[in-house]
Amino acid sequence: MASRSQSLKSRNKTYVRRESRITRAQQRALSEFSERYVLQDIESVIKLDELFPGLNRYALEIGFGDGEALIELAAANPETGFIGVEVYRPGVGRCLLALDKANIDNVRVCMFDARDVLGGFIPEQSLSEIFILFSDPWPKKRHHKRRLVNSEFIQLCAACLKTEGRMIFATDAQDYAQQVLNQLEANSEFRNLAGPTGFYDGEPLRPMTRFERKALARGDQIYDLVFCRSER
Repeated sequence: MASRSQSLKSRNKTYVRRESRITRAQQRALSEFSERYVLQDIESVIKLDELFPGLNRYALEIGFGDGEALIELAAANPETGFIGVEVYRPGVGRCLLALDKANIDNVRVCMFDARDVLGGFIPEQSLSEIFILFSDPWPKKRHHKRRLVNSEFIQLCAACLKTEGRMIFATDAQDYAQQVLNQLEANSEFRNLAGPTGFYDGEPLRPMTRFERKALARGDQIYDLVFCRSER
């Protein structure tokens, strides 16, 4: 693995695998469609132009759940190759079923830790967007160390983004949003599109997700951040 990646021994887990609810259809999708859509290893830096022939623009969604936003993004942007990262097998199964039904071919799925994907698999300065939509906020204070986005993770994102590439983050957890905002503001390699210390409220750059609809139905506020990779 490339030097960008952190040692596994020193990491906190940012997710919990849940396998008990996988359906027959989801399992069938994993068996039948993995060859077409699922990347089997991340042992070396991938050649994105070979993974997505004819495309020269690439994006990454981390923690895509059941693929709802990923599929909508890919369908709306056929000129962009999307890699989706998700470790939850039932969600991946649902995503593969939907990709096959819609015959979408500009998506590939990766079932590995996002930090390994960014640290040793995605070429440096190759991505136009990184989407992180409603990742687990780990609300208990003692679990905050498990949150995906921290200063080290942000640096991995910075290495993989092109100049002016965007990191697009959304959550309904206010303290998590503030934490990520503070960490991004502290990183000189990023610029806040909303202006200093602001949350983004401009033209939507991402689809609405199932988690977002549930949060809005509860009356919760949504916090969006859009940061651009500064000129190198």
